[in-house]
Amino acid sequence: MKKQSDLRNMFKRMKSHDSSSSSAPNDNTSPSNANASLAPPNVTMTPSNVSVSPTLSNVTVTPSNASVSPTRSVPLEEKELIYDVEKLNHDPAKRDSIMTYPPNERDAVRRAYILKKPCQPRSHNFPRKKIGGRRFMPYWFDTWDWLEYSTTEDVAFCFVCYLFKNEVGLTAGGDAFVNKGFKSWNKPDRFTKHIGGIKSAHNLAYEKYVNLRDGKKNSILVSLDNATEVTIKEYDIRLKASISCLRYLLRQGLGFRGHRENSESLNRGNFLELLKWLRTHNEVVSKVTLENAPGNCQLISPTIQKDIINCCAKETTKRIVDELGVDYFAILADESSDVSQKEQLSLCLRYVQRKTGQVVERFIGLAHVGDTTALSLRSAIISLFIEHSLSPSKI
Repeated sequence: MKKQSDLRNMFKRMKSHDSSSSSAPNDNTSPSNANASLAPPNVTMTPSNVSVSPTLSNVTVTPSNASVSPTRSVPLEEKELIYDVEKLNHDPAKRDSIMTYPPNERDAVRRAYILKKPCQPRSHNFPRKKIGGRRFMPYWFDTWDWLEYSTTEDVAFCFVCYLFKNEVGLTAGGDAFVNKGFKSWNKPDRFTKHIGGIKSAHNLAYEKYVNLRDGKKNSILVSLDNATEVTIKEYDIRLKASISCLRYLLRQGLGFRGHRENSESLNRGNFLELLKWLRTHNEVVSKVTLENAPGNCQLISPTIQKDIINCCAKETTKRIVDELGVDYFAILADESSDVSQKEQLSLCLRYVQRKTGQVVERFIGLAHVGDTTALSLRSAIISLFIEHSLSPSKI
């Protein structure tokens, strides 16, 4: 009997333990075992999107497919401001100054004005002045693309200087074309004076205008390419001007150098004086030569002059040889000594021109000789023939 009572008490304790374990699991019970006890037979529950910490009291559930924002927000890329083109006044006399806009919005305002383009009312009936009867001429818009006209005030403005006056650091071509407007229609040469030299405020503003218009402001490589193109163009104009002056002096047989060639001299020599004369009659040449040219690229030094002269001599000799072709010719040779007592042999060709049938004599070069023997003179003549691809058999 005693054993039976002990067995009953043991079953009661087990039953009470089972009921307490099913109602409230203890701290050592893992979630997987708790879920397994509720699952049907032969079924294992393992949620793939639930992560469980080792202790039940600090359970953290974080779905694996949930997007968690970082603690520090990443700033978005700054976007360029865009101004409404229609809200900007097109009349240059009624515009607000660029300086009145916030600094971070000025480029946006400039882009909007560039989209509107300069105010050029070509079909407007331009009024005449009471005194003199002069008026604004529409073809000036074709000559100067930066020129603007105010129909309300009858004055002209500079479009690029208005946009970039505050950035060039200089008086942008004078306030007449920026603030008050220009209206002396009897003095159109003031437009050219407003442009100024190559480093003038207007040209600096125009360069910034082109860069912003073409979207090249932020590209260093493109800026370098543009600078290179401008430099090459200016160099070409400068070189052609020097060549033209030297060709004239060569053809007339005149000297090049002057006794004093500094800026204070009243006569700097034939070459520089001729170049100065050319500048006064050619505006394009005037902008890129002498004082408007870089100090290391003026193309007026004696060394440059000699290089250009040598190039002219080679081109002239080549033209003579091409004109001769494969025809027969005679030679005229003469030997003399120069001021340094060095013997020189001059050689001329005598031949008949194909086009005119006239007999002509052309000088082709000098050769230094050590002595005046027949053998030395013959060697000098043969060396000149070889230099110009002439055959002795055609003599």
